[in-house]
This record gives sequence, C-alpha cells and structure tokens, in this order.
Amino acid sequence: MEERQVSRWARRRVASHLLAGTINPRRARSAATVLYRALKGSAAQLSRASLQSIFPGIDQVEVRVRYSPDQGGGSLADVITLAQVVKYLECRRMFEIGTFRGYTTFHLALNAPSGSHVYTLDLAASAVPEAKLELTDLQLIQKPSSGEWFQNTECQPRITQLFGDSAAFDYSAYEGKMDFVFVDGAHSYEYAMADSLTARRLLTSGGIILWHDYPTYPGVWRCLEVLSREWPGSFVWVEGTALVAWKPA
Repeated sequence: MEERQVSRWARRRVASHLLAGTINPRRARSAATVLYRALKGSAAQLSRASLQSIFPGIDQVEVRVRYSPDQGGGSLADVITLAQVVKYLECRRMFEIGTFRGYTTFHLALNAPSGSHVYTLDLAASAVPEAKLELTDLQLIQKPSSGEWFQNTECQPRITQLFGDSAAFDYSAYEGKMDFVFVDGAHSYEYAMADSLTARRLLTSGGIILWHDYPTYPGVWRCLEVLSREWPGSFVWVEGTALVAWKPA
C-alpha cells in the first residue's frame, strides 16, 4: 500500500471518529479531553529546554531504573530525568513533597551518591478531612498505603518517610539543608503555592527545585507561571517531561 493511501486511511479514520463523537456524547467528551490535554502544552508559557542544555553533559550520566507498568506517579521519562539530575548534581540531602507509592522516592535514593538521604512527606488518607487547604484529585490521596515501592528494599535505610499535611508540617529541622527538593504534592493552586514556598525555604545555597505535573494540573500550571514572574532565577520546562526546574539566580 502506498504511503499516500495510508495517509488517506488515517485521515478517514480520524474523521469517522469525530463523526461518531457527534452521535455518541461519551466519545465526544473523550476526544475533547484528548484535544484539551494536547493544547495545554501549546498554551503553557514557561520556556522549554532540553535536559542537556540545562545541565551540560548530563546525557552521559547512567542511572539505575526498576521498571514496572504499575509504577504510579509520573512517566518513566520523568523518573529517569529526576534520577539523572540527582546523580549529576551529586545531591546528598533531598526532600520530596508527595510520596504516593514511593516509585520516585526509590529512584532518587537508588541513584544519589553514597551517604545521601531522602526525606519524603505524604498526607495520610485518614488526614484528608483535616487538610488545611483545598484538595483536588482525592483518588491520588485516598490510597491504601504510601511508599510501598521502597519498603524492604536496599534503599529503605536511606529514606525517611514522614506523614503530615504539607501546608501545616513543621519543617524547622530541614530548612536550609536540602540540595534538592521535589514538589509533587496536592495539585490545587493553594497547595502548589504553599509547597513551592516551603521548597524554597528548604533549599541550601546552590540547591535546586523540581516540580511535577506542569501543565497537567491547572493549579500547578498557574502556580508556576505566577512564580516565574516573582522569583529570581530561571524556571525551565524540561522537554519531553512534565517537570519544571528552578535554579536560584
């Protein structure tokens, strides 16, 4: 079959899908959702850059990854990027806001230098009714357990699991001591902003913050574009991921 015929076949398939959507509202909503997600990437305003241009030479960094189709959290590209960053920067004290299943936590600990440590904070499902700020995406919070990915693994001794509301937690023991902070907590604008302000307080001089879920969730999207106009330094959306990095000026 010639390529022109294949192209026409593809266009007909898309047209028939759209036509079916006008008849079947459920399919129409599904198509609209896909289109909306695709257009968010075009509408997002943070500058984009490859990981290599942000961290020259990082493409030579090899990382360890334990793959699972049921990993939870971000994409494999996101996880590999985070693992490369902590290894490239030789981060020794890391703080993660939002543990979920602990897949990212595990890989941060797995790829960081010997003697490093990861602190990870999560809101227990039982604490949802007492949350200080507005919550969204409750299905990601009301989970049966937290951090199961690193339990009983080689990385567990290098991970401290903390529980609490990120908007009310006492961070005094960690402030100004972290080389790397990963913000991946609740997705509402209020929590994204509160967690971002916390992340900045946690950083040591020369530290770096990475956020997840830009521009996937509106609250995170809006928060980061507001901060990009207020904080000194550079906010960069890492190409091929849902990650944004900020390095102080």
